[in-house]
Amino acid sequence: MWISSSWIKLKSLCQDASYRRLALALGFSLLLHLFLIGKFSFNLPNLNEQHDLIEARLLLPKALPSPVQNPSEVIKPVEKQVEPNKPLEQTEEEPAEPLASPNQQSEPPVETPIDNTASVEPPEAAQPIIEPQEEAGLVAKPKPYQYIESEFDVYTDKEDEPNRSIAGSARVIYQRMPNGEQYQIKSLIQARGLVSLVIPDLLQTSDGYFDELGLQPAHYLYQFGNKKDKTFSADFNWRSKKLTLHSQKGDQTFDLKDGTQDLLSFMYQFMFVPPLQNMQLSITNGKKLGVYDYTFEGEETLNTKLGDIKTIHISRMAPEGEKKTELWLALDYQHVPVKIRETSGDSKMYELVITSLDARLEPLPLP
Repeated sequence: MWISSSWIKLKSLCQDASYRRLALALGFSLLLHLFLIGKFSFNLPNLNEQHDLIEARLLLPKALPSPVQNPSEVIKPVEKQVEPNKPLEQTEEEPAEPLASPNQQSEPPVETPIDNTASVEPPEAAQPIIEPQEEAGLVAKPKPYQYIESEFDVYTDKEDEPNRSIAGSARVIYQRMPNGEQYQIKSLIQARGLVSLVIPDLLQTSDGYFDELGLQPAHYLYQFGNKKDKTFSADFNWRSKKLTLHSQKGDQTFDLKDGTQDLLSFMYQFMFVPPLQNMQLSITNGKKLGVYDYTFEGEETLNTKLGDIKTIHISRMAPEGEKKTELWLALDYQHVPVKIRETSGDSKMYELVITSLDARLEPLPLP
C-alpha cells in the first residue's frame, strides 16, 4: 500500500516538465564530475610522515594604555622636594645600586647641577661652641697673674680743669713669691717738681698668703714719709681670728672676719673674686677697720697712654667727712686697677691713671 502510493507520486513528478529539466541538469553534472575525476589524480597527504612545525602564538598585553586625547591632560610625576643641605634618603622602593666587579672601574658619579635661582633660606649663623662646664654654669676661671707691674700718672686736679698737670708718679708691683704660697705688693707714690719738697713719698706694702678665697694678708704698712703720726700698720692673725692695728696712739685689736683685706690687697683680690660678686668688703687702712659697701657705676672705656681700655667702674659712697674711693678695673686684664681716685671730705683729691702695665702669668724670679 505504501509502495503503491510512492510510485504514483513519482510518476506524477516525472510527467511534470520542470522536474524533468531539473533531473537532466543533475545527470549532466554527474557525468561531468566523473570525467574530471578520471582525468586528474589527487594524492592526499600522508599523515605518518614527520614534518617541521612552526608554532605561532599571539600574546595580548594585560592592559593597553588608553590614547591621550589632550596633551595638556598628561599628569606629570610629582618631584620629591629636597630640603637644602640635607642628603637624599633612599626609600625601600628604590633599587639598590649594582656592585662593581673587581676588574671593573667604577665610573665617577654624575653631579646634578644645582639651581642657584631657587629660593633657599640661608643657614643659621654659626653659634659659638659651648663646653659642658659652661653649659652647667661652671666656667673655668683664668689663671691669675703671677706678676704685675703698673705705673701711673698722679693728678691733684679734676679732669675738667683746663690747666690740669701731672703732680707725681706711682709704681705698684704685685708678685707671687717663688714658693707659690705667699704674695707681696709694694706701692710707692712720689711727688714731682717743687711739690716733692713739701709732700713726702707715700709707701704702702702688703704681704701674706693664698687661701681658697684668694689673698689672705698677714701684714700691712702705711708710711707717709718719716712722720710717725702718719705711720700705721696691721697684723692679721688668722689662727686666733684677731686683727691688731698699730699707730703712734697705741694698739687696737678687732675680731678678724674671713675675707678681710687691706688697702693694697683688696685692689688685687678682684682677680680671684669678680667685683660684682661681692660688693661688701671688710678693709683696714692700718688705722681703723671698716665694712665698705661698693656700688656699680657702669662700664666705661678709658682713653689712656696705653690706648682705650674697657673697665668696670665701682665706687664707695663715704659718709659725711670721709674719703670717697673709686676704682676702674680693666675687663681685659683680670680686673687689675688702671685708675684710682680718692676724694676727701674737703673736696681735695688725688687720682692715679695707668701709663704702663706689665702683667705676666709666670712669677718673676727675685734678684
